[in-house]
Amino acid sequence: MNKIRFSVLEKSTYQSDIVCVQGYKVRRSNTTILEAVFKKHGDIASTCVFKTSSTRTHFLEVVCEVVKRIQTNIMIEIVEDIECKVSDAEAANINVSWIRAHFEAFNKRKETSKKYSLLLEMKSKISLAKRAAQMDLRERCAELMGAQKRFEKAERCVKVMHLVKNNLNDNILESKAKLDSWVKHPVVQAN
Repeated sequence: MNKIRFSVLEKSTYQSDIVCVQGYKVRRSNTTILEAVFKKHGDIASTCVFKTSSTRTHFLEVVCEVVKRIQTNIMIEIVEDIECKVSDAEAANINVSWIRAHFEAFNKRKETSKKYSLLLEMKSKISLAKRAAQMDLRERCAELMGAQKRFEKAERCVKVMHLVKNNLNDNILESKAKLDSWVKHPVVQAN
């Protein structure tokens, strides 16, 4: 007896959850979406390869679920599942080309988002590399300035050594001239 009451209760609950939208008996939760789809795109199941109303209704329910997911952006986690459902609806000749356009836009947005993330990551890495290059440049500049100072010091040293050598050469020439002049003066002069 309890099973019969439960079955009757279950059946009446099920029937109260079902609403007729343009001849299709769909769940009440899908009514608003299906009415909006029919208003914008017409009877998308009119050319369905399946002739039974229950099979067409199944595909319309699936389309409504896909639309809900697209509208609430739940697509991201289950794109493959949604793609399969849309492909099944297309195979049944349900007009879902307008959903396909949303997929293309979603895929482009997803691709652009991925590219954007990669570019941000690359920018971050370039910033780190730039910072390292700037530090290296500062170190090399300091080394260069130190080398420049050592070069200038060595250059001054070479100039001083050159002057010392020239001065030494002059002293040597002067001393040699003096030596040579003493050799020319004999101690005793013969007449």
